[in-house]
Parts: sequence; C-alpha cells; structure tokens
Amino acid sequence: MIIVRISGGLGNQMFQYALGRALSIKNDTELVLDISNFNYQKKEDAFRKYTLDVFNISGRIAKPEDFINLGITNPGNQNLLAKIKRKIERFAESKKLLASRKTIIENQFLFIPEILEIKESCFLIGVWQSEKYFEAVGEQIRRDFKLKTPLSTGAEMLRKKISINNSVAIHVRRGDQVSNPHLAKKHGILNEDYYISAVDYIKKRVPSSHLYIFSDDTEWAKKNLQLGENVTYVSDFALPDYEELTLMSLCKHAIIAKSSYSWWGAWLNDNPNKIIITPKNRFGTAGNDDDLIPKSWIRV
Repeated sequence: MIIVRISGGLGNQMFQYALGRALSIKNDTELVLDISNFNYQKKEDAFRKYTLDVFNISGRIAKPEDFINLGITNPGNQNLLAKIKRKIERFAESKKLLASRKTIIENQFLFIPEILEIKESCFLIGVWQSEKYFEAVGEQIRRDFKLKTPLSTGAEMLRKKISINNSVAIHVRRGDQVSNPHLAKKHGILNEDYYISAVDYIKKRVPSSHLYIFSDDTEWAKKNLQLGENVTYVSDFALPDYEELTLMSLCKHAIIAKSSYSWWGAWLNDNPNKIIITPKNRFGTAGNDDDLIPKSWIRV
C-alpha cells in the first residue's frame, strides 16, 4: 500500500498523485490518498480544496485504519498527544535508510532517486515536483488526468477555437505570489519583461499565433502586457481551474509561470512539436532546478 498526502493547489496535488501512482504501479500495490490536510489548513491556505476527483484517477481516500495497519499515527488526528507521537515516530524514522521508512518526508525540491527504490508500504509527504518520479508511466498519468465529464458549454466553445488556430497558452500567476511576502521571496515575481520576451520568441517561430491568457489577475495582464491582436482572455469566462488546465494543455504551445499548475498544462500538451517557454529560474534566486524543468523546454 502506498499512501500519499494530497495538499496544496491543483498542480501540487497532481504531482503528489503522480508519484504515488507510479510507485503503486511499480510495486503492484494499492494507492491510497490522504486528504486530511484540507481539514486543518493554515488560514492563508484555506481556499485550497481537494480537486483530483474531477479526473479519471486511480486509488481511494485513506481511512484511519490504513495508518493503524501501516503502524503510524493517523495524520488526521490533531490532538496534542497524537502530534507528540508523530514527532517521535518521524524522528525515529529519519535514522533509517529512506527506502525502509514508514513515513517519508521530502527534504529537498530536487529529484530523490531513492524514492523509486521503495518496495514496502509507506506514507509519502511532500510535493515531488519532478517528472523523473513518474516518467516511466507517463502515458498512464496522462490518461489519469483526463476529465471524467465533458467540458462545460463555455469551455467547449474555447476548445473548438483553440483546436483550429496556432494557439499559445500564457499563464500569468500573481495572486498569493504577489500578496504573500514569503512566496514572493521564494519564487520571485515575473514581470512584463518575461512575458514580452517569451511572446516575441514564440511569434518568430509560430506565424499567426493566437494567445490564450490564463490568469488569476486578468486586469493586470490586460494593463501591463501589450500583446496586440489575436488575444483571448480565458479567465474572463470564469471556468473552474481544472477546465482551464485542460484548455491550457490543448493549446499547441505554452508560456508558463513559476507555477506547478501551468507546469502541468504544458506537460500534458501532446503536440509533438510544442514550444514550451519557462522562466529561467523556477525559484526567486538562481539554483539547480534541472530536475524540475524538462530539458526540451526553453528557458527565458
């Protein structure tokens, strides 16, 4: 049994699921999703919701007895005694070889190859933002992330437009990466220079391109990004995030933000000739993020 904690926004949830799914396939065992974290989020994260159930995913939701059978304290139990027991358990686990631990906590953003050596039941806590965790079962992951239900009327109308032109998805994420000082420092804020440079790169290689803007701050994008004609602001249609993600993945090319959400929009794109533009550094300062960005993507 592979239990994986699901937390954060949709993009992070997809990374967590993808690792769990890959290990469950590799070990021919059951995948279990722990969504208890959504019951005790920090105030600033309270808008996050479990969303993976809109997709054709495998696995079931964790039950308290799953953690008992694994021999660890239920993470959904938030009383003081349970918190103390978990702290003791995890300290003891940290002294073991990674692949033999019952609870495995991600301690870095770079790919940890030992994770793929896991053969025993375990509980995984982290984000796991590298395709190296699941590239061996990439086609299965793509199938899992197909929507269960047809697109809404508005989304279907956009899908038809996207399919008939040289569509380029542009994700402009601002929101908490601007308003939250911690996230702003961690990721760095992408300004108009990045998007203008990326659009210029695309337009030189994709004639008559049509730009589709996906953003949590459409007004900022309209005001600050002078993109010319052939622009559609998808977020004006007030679609749910999973429909926007699907539409993003259906565009022929993409310009993504420092965001796991648009990472997935680009990765799920099955155009063999796609051009994906990504920020030069995944985080606010230069560092080794080679495991996080596929080699075929263009850094700007």
